[in-house]
Amino acid sequence: MRTLPIAAAGLLLVTACGEPKDAEGWAKRAASRSRADERIAALEQVRKAPGDRRAAVPYLVEVVKDRKVPHARAEAALAIGEIGAGAADRDTIAALIDAVDPSAKDRDTIDANRQIAFALGALRAREAVPVLEKLTASPDGYTQVAAVDALGQIGDAAAVDTLVAVATSEGVEPFTAKKALLALGRIGDAKAGPTVLRMLFEERPGVTFFPEAAFAAVQIGKPMAAPLLAVLEGKDEALQGWARQRGVVPGALYAKAAQLLGDVGGSDAAPALVAKLGYRDTEPQLQLFVRVFSAESLGRLRAREGVKPLAELAAREVDPAARDRYCDALARIGDPAALPALRAAAASARVWELQAGPLAAISRLGGGEDRPLVTAARAACGGGCPRAQADALAAMDARLAAAQVCREVACWRGKLADQSPAVRDRAALEVGRAGGKDDARALADAIVRPVDGDEAVIARYHAILGLGWLAARAPLAPEAGAYADQLDRMIAQDRGRTLTAAVNEEALRLATRLRRTAPLASR
Repeated sequence: MRTLPIAAAGLLLVTACGEPKDAEGWAKRAASRSRADERIAALEQVRKAPGDRRAAVPYLVEVVKDRKVPHARAEAALAIGEIGAGAADRDTIAALIDAVDPSAKDRDTIDANRQIAFALGALRAREAVPVLEKLTASPDGYTQVAAVDALGQIGDAAAVDTLVAVATSEGVEPFTAKKALLALGRIGDAKAGPTVLRMLFEERPGVTFFPEAAFAAVQIGKPMAAPLLAVLEGKDEALQGWARQRGVVPGALYAKAAQLLGDVGGSDAAPALVAKLGYRDTEPQLQLFVRVFSAESLGRLRAREGVKPLAELAAREVDPAARDRYCDALARIGDPAALPALRAAAASARVWELQAGPLAAISRLGGGEDRPLVTAARAACGGGCPRAQADALAAMDARLAAAQVCREVACWRGKLADQSPAVRDRAALEVGRAGGKDDARALADAIVRPVDGDEAVIARYHAILGLGWLAARAPLAPEAGAYADQLDRMIAQDRGRTLTAAVNEEALRLATRLRRTAPLASR
């Protein structure tokens, strides 16, 4: 009988043993192999394996500790990071930290640093802050970003100074600076406030940092209110001097400050916002921005001081888009005192574009007695009414019909599940303004309902506003963390959808605020 070659016999033995059935088996194989290609192939299977992969972690740690194959170390660290918090024991974290080589020059070791940074962030490893701070100075931009992201995920205020240095450095890529601002927002420490404030107005050729700095400002929250109010009132002399040197006009400072005060301000911001409704500028577009952003923030703050000046402004505004936004602000404030002015504005409008805003606000504030206004608008439109206008009028009538039925919060809470997104958007405002802790679940569920059009986007936005208002009045712990997780899942599911991108940004801000009020165990 002919004897098999040794290599062929070995192959038969491996085949006879069979392939591993789970992540643990594949990780054990990776740790036992000396050839780089075999290790990496096994590690790829670890990442693909279904089910709970935590049992694979000890073997992945063995691979991380082996410095002979940096590429395999990178794959093992990536797998640990994807397993996430379930892998967060001291030995695993210590092995990852020890495996970092900040002085690395070769590509494979640099890639390993990047994936280790990712894993340490996913594990929320506070012990890793010093080594991650070193990696923010890596010569590799991808590693810098991974380290910055990890520091933001960990959320330790000890990293604030390092992240401030990255955010304000003109020697790093703007993308990395933007990531540092987002990380400062995730940490949410007031120490970062002055930097975030300045970066709201910082611009470089072709680059603005406002979106990221604005997000950070909202996450820092109340500590940003007084500095932003000082900007709006023209009292921040240092910032004004810096702005003059950079060619930033006062109106730009006012517009951005007004926009953010609706998220971080309180009742003390209302007088300054009301004052800016009358802002005048030699640049008409900038004048309009300051007024509109001030109006929107008054609406978000539900500032009743804004009702009279907003109603007057809406009545004389000839720009349909601006008029719509003034009327939206009145609807969100929710004071029926605005109704007479809105009714007059709707009745006097000679074109639909100027009538739509007041009628929409009436449908979010009024009751059955206002349905004849919608009926009259339908009649004026006639048989050839454009589809968009007919749909808008139907939505208005649906809101007012619901208001005929609902007089109490419990009724409106039921309407949060209505088939009509128009009814849901009014219900969210009503529940958010008058509801209590027991209504939070219904609002959270309303936020995550599928969105299939613009009306549903508005319903989601109003549910976000409503839950935010409710949370500001009545702490939602211990459920706050669960609501935040629910919003996170929705955002992940919607990722890449243009329709929901802007409204989901609002949901992300709310999720972060909710999580900060949750018990530590649920974060």
